Amino acid sequence: MKVVFMGTPELAAVALKKLIGSRHEVLAVVTQPDKASGRGRSVKYSPVKETALEAGIPVLQPVSIRNGDCKEEICALGADVFVVAAFSQLLPKWFLEIPPYGCINIHPSLLPKYRGASPLRGPIIEGDADYGVTIMKMAEQLDAGDILLQKAFPMGAKETILTLTPKAAEIGAEMLLETLERMEKGTLVPVPQNDAESSYIRQLDKEDGRIHFENSAAQIERQIRACDPWPSAFTKLSGKTFKIWDADVVSDEEAENKDDDVPTGSVVYADKKSLYVKCGEGCLKLNEVQMEGKKRMGIEEFLRGKKLVKGFLFGE
Repeated sequence: MKVVFMGTPELAAVALKKLIGSRHEVLAVVTQPDKASGRGRSVKYSPVKETALEAGIPVLQPVSIRNGDCKEEICALGADVFVVAAFSQLLPKWFLEIPPYGCINIHPSLLPKYRGASPLRGPIIEGDADYGVTIMKMAEQLDAGDILLQKAFPMGAKETILTLTPKAAEIGAEMLLETLERMEKGTLVPVPQNDAESSYIRQLDKEDGRIHFENSAAQIERQIRACDPWPSAFTKLSGKTFKIWDADVVSDEEAENKDDDVPTGSVVYADKKSLYVKCGEGCLKLNEVQMEGKKRMGIEEFLRGKKLVKGFLFGE
């Protein structure tokens, strides 16, 4: 099939590489405009643009598809289908109707669950047993099109956004090729989504990483994993930002020397090798942390340089 590929981050680049290596023809790549970053404000290409240029594929970078940017160029390509993966622009109806096979989207969630900008965060923060990828036929409403192909996989106990993203990217790339093959053969059976079962996961912001110890230990542990690598889960320690990168949930009964008078968010037990923090329900056993201005380190290394005693309160 003749394909126009639309995407920007590494997750999308994985699918593009798989598509380039297949029998299908990538006519052009559409990606977000270049942005300056870093102290020197140097321009850095998106992973999708870099992949396209390496393969000698033309690149289009419209500021706004909705406003008609690059409309003539895209229409003139004569693609059979548009493939979209993390493109970050809402596509209007007229655009979705350009290719004869329509526009299909690689979405890293088990739709209708977790529509929106941060779908991989959903199954982590909610403690789901599974995560998955959906290939859907795009519609005007965000992530609401018919499901063309969907696969679920068991969620690892310590999955983070950092570990889940490459897995979902590889799965989505394989599913894309399967979808195109079945699309050509006419064996796909679109399944409408049940909007009543949908949920929306908005884009993360920095404040999503702030730990509120009145929440349960299980909720905070999932928050830690859902905020890795960004914005990272954090609190305050002696007035400085203190990040928690890894922790285990410990029940009240398991936490040693627990004192009901110790306030939530304070140390309930500490020795040279371990540190427990009281939560609204249960305790957190901290495993990997990072003090402001310092590197990430295991809790034993941290405690060698910072002695914390029972009753010490985090968040101040």
